[in-house]
Amino acid sequence: MLNIGMTELLCFAIIALLVLGPEKLPEGARFAAKWYGKIKRLISNVQTDIDRELRMSELREEMQKEMQRIQQLEARMQAQMNEFQQSQHPIELTAVKQQVAVAPENKNTSPRYHYIEQVQGHHLMIRQAQFQYSYVDSRSRLTTRNTIQDFKVAV
Repeated sequence: MLNIGMTELLCFAIIALLVLGPEKLPEGARFAAKWYGKIKRLISNVQTDIDRELRMSELREEMQKEMQRIQQLEARMQAQMNEFQQSQHPIELTAVKQQVAVAPENKNTSPRYHYIEQVQGHHLMIRQAQFQYSYVDSRSRLTTRNTIQDFKVAV
């Protein structure tokens, strides 16, 4: 810490012996060792505090970056959910209108039914059930189609 070599320490000991004398030298050595320990602990504590504050400031910066990232992901997820909800209703309504317009009036044509099955992680499971009874054209027979499809939508 202080970079004191053996020769320098020996010089200090000789000067202390000459200045204090043999009777007061043990008291002086204890006093110097006591103050040396206090100064060493003080410097060590200051270094520890500085390191701790630097780590805390780095952690705060990382936490703020992660919070911003989470907020961006949350906003993006909300936008996708809104877009998904808005896009589902017009598609269903136009599909039903087209089916009713194409199908003869005395034939049964039922729309698609969508419902959210479950949420898995960041994906919504959407189950689409379609029960459709209609003529394909005037020459063909009645077709019946029951389909159930599962879709995973990223959120």
